[in-house]
Amino acid sequence: MKRRLAGPAVAGMVAAGLLLTACSSDGEGDDGAAAPIEGADGAGEATEEPEPEPEEPAEDPAPEDDGIDRPEIRVADDLEMIFEEPDTDDPVERAIIADSRRQLEAVYEVATNHDPENGSVSFYTQGNALFREMGLIEIFLEEGSASAGKMVYFGWGVEMLDDASALVTFCRDFSDVYTKDFTTGEVIEEADSEALPTRYVNRVELGENGVWQTHEKEAEVDSPQC
Repeated sequence: MKRRLAGPAVAGMVAAGLLLTACSSDGEGDDGAAAPIEGADGAGEATEEPEPEPEEPAEDPAPEDDGIDRPEIRVADDLEMIFEEPDTDDPVERAIIADSRRQLEAVYEVATNHDPENGSVSFYTQGNALFREMGLIEIFLEEGSASAGKMVYFGWGVEMLDDASALVTFCRDFSDVYTKDFTTGEVIEEADSEALPTRYVNRVELGENGVWQTHEKEAEVDSPQC
């Protein structure tokens, strides 16, 4: 039976410096000779000052620059997790989606490597969601199985509940995911190319460590909203 895990990582995304660029005269002409000094030739003409270049807008902050000491996450090589770009420029929403993506990756890191002592899941998951994820991981460990193939996550949305909590919605296409024996690599169950996407609604809260942690998870299998 194929396991439709409710998701392991998204982003957002943290502080980046404002790039300032300006031009100034260095007192030399293009040929390396000293530039003429204003009024030295008696003409009294002022040299034309170059226009300063405009400031460039701040870039989306990179997740690795947010100052949070995050655990390194490495999903097994034979499982490819693809996350489509969210359709939002809001920095808080992008940060929420980025941490939601890491939560998904953390679950599949443990499930595909069979490393239950890894602490990445609890770093991004708390409450009922943590209980649920660890139960699903335990099934993989007991069966000696793992997911492989390709998962695609898309249709990201964020609804802020207040300054420290939100609902995150997204869909997962697992039609290219198959189940293998963890030890031998033998295919236990082939991918179902006709499988419809699953839609997820997660509630996240801003933790004391600055991470948007997943606390509740709901899944709608074969969702028409995807």
